[in-house]
Amino acid sequence: MSKKITPPLKNKPVTQVASRQNIPTPKINLPLQENTFGLADAGVDNENSIWHKITKGYVPYIIISILGLLLYANTFKHEYALDDDIIICKNRYVLQGAARLDTILYSDVFASFYLQMNTKDQLAGGRYRPLSQVTYALEQEAIGKIPRGYQRADGNFEPKTWDANNNGANDPNEDLNKDGLYNDKDVKVKGMGMRHLVNVLLYILSVCIIYKFLSSYFFKENKLLALLTALLFIAHPIHTEVVANVKSRDEILSLLFMTLTMWLSFKAIIANNWQSIVLACVSYFFALLSKEYGATLLLLTPLALLLYFKNISNTRLVMLMGSLLVTFAIYYAIRSSLVLNIDSTDLQDTEILNNPFKLATEDQALATKIFINLKYLILLLVPYKLSCDYSYGTIPYQEFSNLGVIISILVLIAGAILFVLALHKRSWMAFAIAFILIHLFLINNFFFNIGATMGERLVYHSSLGVCMLLAYGAYYLFNNILKNKNVAYVFLLLPVIGLYSFKTIQRNPAWKNDYTLHLTDVQTYPNSLMLNGNACTRLIELSELPANASKTALLLDSAKKYGYKALQMHPEFVNTHINMGIIAAKQNKMDSASYYWGMVEKIYPHHPQIPIFKQNLAGNSYTKGLELVRQQKFAEGLAQFEIALKANPNEPKLLYDIGVTHYTMKNYPKAKEVWNKALSLAPNDTNLIRACAEMAKYKF
Repeated sequence: MSKKITPPLKNKPVTQVASRQNIPTPKINLPLQENTFGLADAGVDNENSIWHKITKGYVPYIIISILGLLLYANTFKHEYALDDDIIICKNRYVLQGAARLDTILYSDVFASFYLQMNTKDQLAGGRYRPLSQVTYALEQEAIGKIPRGYQRADGNFEPKTWDANNNGANDPNEDLNKDGLYNDKDVKVKGMGMRHLVNVLLYILSVCIIYKFLSSYFFKENKLLALLTALLFIAHPIHTEVVANVKSRDEILSLLFMTLTMWLSFKAIIANNWQSIVLACVSYFFALLSKEYGATLLLLTPLALLLYFKNISNTRLVMLMGSLLVTFAIYYAIRSSLVLNIDSTDLQDTEILNNPFKLATEDQALATKIFINLKYLILLLVPYKLSCDYSYGTIPYQEFSNLGVIISILVLIAGAILFVLALHKRSWMAFAIAFILIHLFLINNFFFNIGATMGERLVYHSSLGVCMLLAYGAYYLFNNILKNKNVAYVFLLLPVIGLYSFKTIQRNPAWKNDYTLHLTDVQTYPNSLMLNGNACTRLIELSELPANASKTALLLDSAKKYGYKALQMHPEFVNTHINMGIIAAKQNKMDSASYYWGMVEKIYPHHPQIPIFKQNLAGNSYTKGLELVRQQKFAEGLAQFEIALKANPNEPKLLYDIGVTHYTMKNYPKAKEVWNKALSLAPNDTNLIRACAEMAKYKF
């Protein structure tokens, strides 16, 4: 029986075949669409133009590096200045190198300083910024660790510390700062050149990352704008404090890792894999360990991504931001467990050096805080009067009727309006404005009492947004207003970069050490409380240098003038009371010295130097007493001995001389009493043994 053969299907519709086999309709993943922001410039796109060549490959990074080295080469021989002393040079944990990394990682940045000063934490919320201190400790391994026994509990060094070869001689190579003295300052100077070099290299690296981020995304269609922004940033004179002051490495590391985190976040969105997200989170954790500013990325990163990508996937964005949020939660948990107790401090509110608005009314405080924003913005555009200090007295308290306050309010309102308009148009400028304002509001004392009126290092992050807008402003002027569709705007920015560079190079020498810094800046801001106090200190130190032996009296008189001014502004300025006591002692005015040092004990009873002051006063009174006794002015001599005895009640030599004086005055019972006490303190002293044996023959 033959089989029935079924002919094959012909021209069967594809849809019917698919439906029979249950093949699903494929989903199409559209590629991410990027926002070019309309910044393309034909002059840059021309492959034969010099502008195209200098933005190609490694050339921009070479240009940035060369300029950075030229700008800050004059800092490589700098010493220490400002807070370098307490954060690095006297930091007991840093000086022990890698061996104390564990302590650094779980301590407040000022922990060593607080221990040395016998005080509790002075800044509300604490300052948990271990990453920069980790780098200092690692550098110390190369410089040479300071043996623990060479540093006393008060943070000062033992006298022998300078003696590198332990031969007890003042070898020329041991006077590292070339001041003619051999002391702990030589130890502090050691290795600072290397630290300054590292600061400059990290600064250059951070600017290279800024260029990489901007040229890869916001200014992708016009890399010349990215390069000009980077050059404006690296040359900006307001950054001299950040780069030339090693302590401010926390600012450099913070912005470096923040920018790197944003760049990695963009890459994570594009790659859409966990490896990229993990790298972004690691970078973000380092940013947080550098400085608290990293918290702002939880707002700035999604803003940047939503502005740049027209069709960003919600899933990708949630995955990335969720991971960054978890990273922040881990950091915050660590930070809270280590410095939570610092939140309860009351010193910041009661001390004018930490609370510069203490003497202002509520309206004056608010008006002054508003005005400071305008001063910041002016310095960011025209950095003409720079200073290491803007503490109490530098900026007078403001009223709401003052023109500067009114202008500042209008500028802040205008900034907020421009942000909203830019956000509505999905312009990159919304990111730049947000970068300025968010970081500005962290430091303008509106929401947080930062313990200072203002500071140039504090506006470091905001300056990035300003440089982006400055570069674009020149581009907009030539391309949209003057209708000049080429790169002529470069010739507007190059002179600005040149002027910024000149000012930076000119400003750097002031940061060589505390002498140059404070004595320079007190001329710029003569009403600064802190600068007057510090100028007093520096002039006292200069009076002690062998090279200034002929000018000692003149330097002390100048120091006294700054000290008087500081105490007029702040009668409880402890450091200045100390210095005024030192000046009085050097001028042999011990009554005045006693008054000033007595004020120190009254204001700060646990100050670690109080025993030293008492020793100095006792020594002076003892010397006076001996001289009066030699002149047979026994009553006056005993009065001086009694002053010395209050400071040193258990000093055998002093008690012996008091006994001698009473014996000479034929007050034998008293002489016997004093000598017996002295002998109980120094039982092997031959003079006391002989004196007490002699007195034992007599009964009184």
